[in-house]
Amino acid sequence: MRATRDTSITGARRGGAFLAAAATLVSLAGCGPTPQGEAAATRGDGRPGSGRPGRPGLPEERTAAVPVEVAAVATRSVAAYLETNAALEAENDVRIVARIAGPVVELATEEGRTVRKGQLMARIDPREAQAQVQIAEVTLREAERAFERAESTFAAQLISQAEYDQALTAKESAEATLADRKVQLGYTTIAAPFDAVVVERMVRLADHVTVNKELFRISDFDPLLCKIQVPEKELPRLHEGQPAYLTVEAWPGERFAARLLRLSPVVEAATGTVRVTLEVQARGRLRPGMFASVFLEVDRRHGALTIPKAALSRESLGDTVYVVNGDVAARRPVELGYEEADAVEVVSGLTRGDRVIVVGQDGLSEGTPIRILEGPGAR
Repeated sequence: MRATRDTSITGARRGGAFLAAAATLVSLAGCGPTPQGEAAATRGDGRPGSGRPGRPGLPEERTAAVPVEVAAVATRSVAAYLETNAALEAENDVRIVARIAGPVVELATEEGRTVRKGQLMARIDPREAQAQVQIAEVTLREAERAFERAESTFAAQLISQAEYDQALTAKESAEATLADRKVQLGYTTIAAPFDAVVVERMVRLADHVTVNKELFRISDFDPLLCKIQVPEKELPRLHEGQPAYLTVEAWPGERFAARLLRLSPVVEAATGTVRVTLEVQARGRLRPGMFASVFLEVDRRHGALTIPKAALSRESLGDTVYVVNGDVAARRPVELGYEEADAVEVVSGLTRGDRVIVVGQDGLSEGTPIRILEGPGAR
């Protein structure tokens, strides 16, 4: 039994040695020189220059498709604008002053509040003015009685013409004095002269004000005015009622409608410009003093081909876009026309139905495979 076991082990060792020798011969054969043509045929994935083991006869790999978003060429009206900047101002902006002296006994409004025409804003102590009215009324009654006596005696030729005229003058003077005293009494009531917003209050309760003392500043916020300077060469394209719009930093992305209200009849010789006044609808948001970007419409084209401004390629020296051509991108030079905030007119280079790439076009080239993402213009 032991001899048989030894014989088996010996045979196994001989077989293992034989296999090891065979493997060594195969390894040495692999390290030997290989013909140049065979190396080129089996290098990489079948393409020259690849460092990976390849499989001859398989098709060449394609470049991965670039994900993009597209938009269709649209037909819409597009306008040309004169662009400038200006500050907004109120057409009705006044400072209300005291017309009579006295202490302030009532304040009926505050800064930031809206007041209507005729609404009470403040009151100055009226008692002295009321007393002056009563005195004037007594004086008038005495003058009227004296005139009645003079009139009857003059008819009877008992007094002269001069005495009659003196009685008439005294009566008319008393009437004028009473009217003046009533006006002074009216000055004790401070009322809003028009619908407005109280911009500033310059008086406090119980202050003793004098004549011409500033009490309030009020302003009418709607509409507001915007005065701009336009080159004189643009005069043929300007007219009253011409549309415009404004934008302000406080409300980004929002347009405020305006129209040309007044056109100055003269050209400023120093600047060669014409003053144009626009009327702006404040819509409760705009304020006097705001700095606005102004866009005055001078021409409009209807049915123009337009694309989003985002479609323009930033990597090209000229005006270029990429359009969808099957499953690849095609480069198209374009001629542009009027521009608006979010769109631009295409005069030539595109046709209706084309789809332009608006996201992902940076880095594209002619024939680059693309994959259209879902969204506007995807179909």
